[in-house]
Amino acid sequence: MAKLDNRFIRHDENTSRDEKILRMREKYGARGIGYFWEIIEYLFTCNGRALLNPKIVSLAIGEDVKSVKCFLSDCIEIYQLFDSDGTYFWSNRLLFEIDRILGMSHKKSNAAQIRHQRDLDNALRNIDIEQNKDIVEQCTCTASALHLHCRNTAIDEKDKIDEKDSSYGKQKPHQFLRPSLEEIEAYCLERRNDIDPVHFHDYYEANGWKIGKNPMKSWKAAIRTWEKNSTVKADKPSQSYDPYENLRRLG
Repeated sequence: MAKLDNRFIRHDENTSRDEKILRMREKYGARGIGYFWEIIEYLFTCNGRALLNPKIVSLAIGEDVKSVKCFLSDCIEIYQLFDSDGTYFWSNRLLFEIDRILGMSHKKSNAAQIRHQRDLDNALRNIDIEQNKDIVEQCTCTASALHLHCRNTAIDEKDKIDEKDSSYGKQKPHQFLRPSLEEIEAYCLERRNDIDPVHFHDYYEANGWKIGKNPMKSWKAAIRTWEKNSTVKADKPSQSYDPYENLRRLG
């Protein structure tokens, strides 16, 4: 399975009224709802499928082994909230959601690549080769670095034009509209940066969408600032941390 970059899933508002959930709640009550969503989140970190090992699952969600073993057994055999082949267990609804996320990400990535290539072609077409000959000869940038520079320059200019057009002819100050998580994710994909959309959204949501003490004017400009700041740390080694690596070894 492809790498799952988006670390969030949808939670339907009517999930608690699903017939299978209602049957499960007759025995486990609200605690069963907690068990269910904790296990769903654990499955999500495992790309949708996990070992059917109550000990590992109990450690992952912080509940006792006996309760988790009983709950998993009932959810598979009685309530059919999970499916299992005897070795692994999964949620078909979650697998569908993961496929949807991966498909959406793939489409956005392809669309962004097409736009980037078009912007690059237009930018290169307008370059005066004679006037820039000395600069090109002295440039030691790689082809990928030149591609990235031209692409980001084109995007920055487009954003500036959009921001000017949105405020042209208005006497009142520009009203800031808070972006959705999907808008932030799409813009980060377009710019091919390493910014975590969820972290960016939660950070400014907690701070009232302010930069320092001043209200934010452009969330896209804020992303570009984060992007520039992140390049300072680009040379520092980073290590990915899998919180369930040790748990899987127990299985």
